[in-house]
Amino acid sequence: MSATDRQISVLCASGSLGLTPFHEESFSEGISRRPHVVAADAGSGDIGPSYLGSGHWYNPEAWEAHDLGLMLEGARSCDAKVIVGSAGGAGLDQAVDRYFDIVTKVARHRGMGKLTVARIYSELTLDWLASRLERSESLGAPWPLTSDVLAQTSRAVAMVGVEPYLQALEDGADVIIAGRSCDDALFAAFPIWKGMDWGYSLHMGKCIECGPLVADPPLQRESVIGTVLDDGFLVEPMHPGMRCTVASVAGHTLYERMDPYRQAGPGGELDLSAVAYMPVNSRVVKVTGSQWLPAREYRVKVEGSGRVGACRLIIFALRDPEAIAHVDDIISDIRSEVRRVVGEADWQIHFSVFGRDAILGSREPQREAPVHEIAVLAEAIAPDEALATQIAKLIKYGSLRAHYGGRFGKGGGAALPHDEVLSPQQDSYRWTIDHLVTLTDPMECCRVEVEVVES
Repeated sequence: MSATDRQISVLCASGSLGLTPFHEESFSEGISRRPHVVAADAGSGDIGPSYLGSGHWYNPEAWEAHDLGLMLEGARSCDAKVIVGSAGGAGLDQAVDRYFDIVTKVARHRGMGKLTVARIYSELTLDWLASRLERSESLGAPWPLTSDVLAQTSRAVAMVGVEPYLQALEDGADVIIAGRSCDDALFAAFPIWKGMDWGYSLHMGKCIECGPLVADPPLQRESVIGTVLDDGFLVEPMHPGMRCTVASVAGHTLYERMDPYRQAGPGGELDLSAVAYMPVNSRVVKVTGSQWLPAREYRVKVEGSGRVGACRLIIFALRDPEAIAHVDDIISDIRSEVRRVVGEADWQIHFSVFGRDAILGSREPQREAPVHEIAVLAEAIAPDEALATQIAKLIKYGSLRAHYGGRFGKGGGAALPHDEVLSPQQDSYRWTIDHLVTLTDPMECCRVEVEVVES
């Protein structure tokens, strides 16, 4: 391959590994193109702080095994690498080990021979963070990173960049299972390792990280392929009913972005101010002009989550128009009754009124519009399960015995779809850390372990 016709193809098997089993037909079409890499992102901060803080699994293991098994078989058939990032949803070390176990079982069960598997761990200890407080700055968190914040944090992870993937590839990995990492980095790593342009590789990764969302229509669980060239990159969906257009690819480049021209990442930023999108045919788009600008300092994003308390839920519904009109008074009375019974203990109640303002809250433009029924979801949070349950029961009784203007009947005004307090498996967690930490070495926040698996 000459310097003018090099190309590296990366098949995104699924926009989110294990979120539901991906469709095999478009994946098989992608494998028929003989990509150099079969990759998938498996996590996101979008799933909320609970999975990071609690360590609970995000997806059913059977779905994860389905996706990983197909990726391994497909990759072996065309001698491609397998790369998965942000294992298990939150990217914890235990999730990396779980994926490694799945890969090992699948490889041995299906007789795949010898596989060199690299594990990238990016979970951080609180001691590690404590020693770097002065090297941190707030990203999305409205507070600085302090020892008090660390005391409120259960678990934390670093979003690694390309460098640990490059080390794993240098170590001969056939399969890479990574903890929390930047979505674009896991797709860009192999092209960069092969000497392709950083800007094109990372922008390609950004475009295909969510799989079908880059195409039109964005049919879920379908595969997409990105190909890095010396003068740009191509994006193409593998489902015959989908197509990449200038609008769909440019639109996805702006997905989850504040600045349309800059995308910061570990060690620099992607400059998109000179990017051009050109249709190659009715289904493929070529992108040019992406540039990677290295930074003077290497910084990584750190995510941390801390337990708030035990959580219990109550759902009640109101159809009486007078009750609906006085729902704020009913909620206020419930809070007062909880305060009377349990005092000013460390508890919280969050009410969501569906049918009025549960989605937008105070920003709802039609908050006063007439409705004929509403549902109220109440989330009771307290340091322990017993107090959370007690508060939830008080909410339940308060909804049944509420007094409000215009009420004539003596019975309860609320309808209860469940006759008892709901007990979710997870406690309540909140984001405690959304900060940048400056590193002296890109590998400072992670480690790579390589192991040979034989069937």
